[in-house]
Amino acid sequence: MSFQNTKHFTQKSITSEHIMGAFYRFHRIQQNISLSDFAKQLRMNKGFLSELENGKRHFPDGLYVQLNHLLHLQFNTDIELWHQSRKTLFTLFNFFFLEQNDSIQQLYENFEKHESILSNSHGFFVCLIIKIFYYLRIQKDNSKMIEIKNIIDTHIDCLQNDELSIYYCFLGIFYKRNISTNSIALDYFKKSNQLCSPNSSVNAMNTFQLVSVYSELNKYIIAYKKCIECKPLLRQYNNYSRLITIDMFECITLTNMHMFDESKKKLLNILSSTNNGTFNYCQDQIYHNLAWNALLSQNYEECIHYTNLAKDAGDPSPDLCYFIPFSLYKLNKPLNALNECSKAIKECDHFYIPFIEAISAKIQNKNNDFETKINTYYKSLLKNSNYEDIPLIQNFILDYYEKVHDKEMMINILKDIKLNNEDKLNFKTSLL
Repeated sequence: MSFQNTKHFTQKSITSEHIMGAFYRFHRIQQNISLSDFAKQLRMNKGFLSELENGKRHFPDGLYVQLNHLLHLQFNTDIELWHQSRKTLFTLFNFFFLEQNDSIQQLYENFEKHESILSNSHGFFVCLIIKIFYYLRIQKDNSKMIEIKNIIDTHIDCLQNDELSIYYCFLGIFYKRNISTNSIALDYFKKSNQLCSPNSSVNAMNTFQLVSVYSELNKYIIAYKKCIECKPLLRQYNNYSRLITIDMFECITLTNMHMFDESKKKLLNILSSTNNGTFNYCQDQIYHNLAWNALLSQNYEECIHYTNLAKDAGDPSPDLCYFIPFSLYKLNKPLNALNECSKAIKECDHFYIPFIEAISAKIQNKNNDFETKINTYYKSLLKNSNYEDIPLIQNFILDYYEKVHDKEMMINILKDIKLNNEDKLNFKTSLL
């Protein structure tokens, strides 16, 4: 029997025997029973059993009853359970895409009531994807998620393309959590998009996620294009919550592309809409992005102003810690800058401490300390693939080596700037 669903985009044909065989093979291996020993218990030829487990043979009538008995299972051959599992998966994904957290909770609680039945049917592998979501978003247990991922990857041919597209989307979101694994996330989102319909919520979610992935991979032009591409997809589903996020990302990408005036104008329009109650944007994020825009465009007084507004509004972003110290240094207010550096070192995330210490050392003309601290911070940015701050730090370093007349290091940082502009800069290629 072929498992196909014509309501979805491109589907491959998977037989019920293939899934049933994989189900029994998985549980046989889980119970440490060899193929030979199991064949003997069934009084069956080992080759024939292998073909059954690999979906190359039809199951003889009643064999599944014998298999259930020997493996202490309760496999149910009712195909409707497979359809029910798929419906649960797709509904869960749509709730997730629309950020309907209460509905997710209710759906998952209902799934748990029927999980034993569904996971002992042709829906077994679909249920594993649902469990992936559980450990990704609800339980947040990375080790359990990887454990289930390994099972699914071993039985990837038991899943339909639309099921796989959701699975790969979940994996993309998982690997996107760490900047250093963004390239892996990118591959999974691309694989997901190859398997889903262009009009599906999966494609919309992938496009949404790719905006931040490309931004963090220093591919701002592609990120901006994805913002534009994503908007009609989100409007199609009336997903205004994610549209708000995309608006903010669009401003960030414009800033990172040095289109400062366009970004600032859009941010101020968003701020006006928020103040008027037209849209529910987070004010702290708007102020943060205005501060970042001001920092990169060298409007340091403005950067200090918006940074303070972001902090007062409760913005939790750790990178805010260096905005004011750096701006005061650039405004040639050394005593104020040193005071802010001291406060920031006590309060900021440890990742940013070398940068704050470098600013302090630069103000006090402690050149050796400056070189050590700024190099440490620069290398940590590259090691963690944190490219957004790279141009700012490169110019900071270049300015220093110009003033101390170190031509060799000036050439090296200029080469690094060129590598970054060509998307070739990383921890290994850096000349510093």
